[in-house]
Amino acid sequence: MIRLMVADVDGVLSLGEAAPFDFAVLQRLAEVNDRARHKPQHLAVTLCTGRPAPYVEVLMQAIHGFYPAIYEHGAGLYMPEPYGFKAHPALTPVMQAQLMELRAMLHDALVATNLAYFQPGKSASLSLFARAGVTIHEVAHTAERLARQWDDAFLVETGATCVNVMVRGLDKAEGVRWLARETGIPLHAMAGVGDATGDIPFMQLVGWSAAPANAQAAVKQMAHYTSPYEDGQGFMDILTRMP
Repeated sequence: MIRLMVADVDGVLSLGEAAPFDFAVLQRLAEVNDRARHKPQHLAVTLCTGRPAPYVEVLMQAIHGFYPAIYEHGAGLYMPEPYGFKAHPALTPVMQAQLMELRAMLHDALVATNLAYFQPGKSASLSLFARAGVTIHEVAHTAERLARQWDDAFLVETGATCVNVMVRGLDKAEGVRWLARETGIPLHAMAGVGDATGDIPFMQLVGWSAAPANAQAAVKQMAHYTSPYEDGQGFMDILTRMP
């Protein structure tokens, strides 16, 4: 039996950056979590996203989430009960110092030259958005070149709207493994919902996976179920299809 659904945010619960939320979707998830809080045999929902911790905290409050939620691609866990935040043990002070050094270099090469800007609020990873007239691939090329100075310490990933720079090994799959250790819920009792190729590693770990209609082709191909509906409406449909 699936006990915990782990969902990406952008492209699953919402259309993405700066797009409005469908509050009916959030209300439905709040109802699901309220029921699971009082009847543990029922499904609960939590989040697995690249978004920073404050954003995740607000969304978890909106959906009445009570299990830990994954932020910054697996680098951290937001803990609703008891309230707090945990950095992944692999994010050592040395690694954090290297990440901040890389951030300074990216700032000089891309931000100070008005080619890109950082998404604020992140402490364990970096996200760069291209300025108008600059392609995301140009930003990625520069980020990859600078990150190579630390050999394989960092992973540069090109997403749908931005370039993500992450500590190698701290991805959504590791985040979900960490979530399983923290909650005691085995991976086979979790479900995963995602829309982008970066979600595939964690979706492959869990017992059941699904995707909304707007998901990338590779995600649809590996998912157990693909909804005919997009984004939040797709997620609502997926809730009704749980095994």
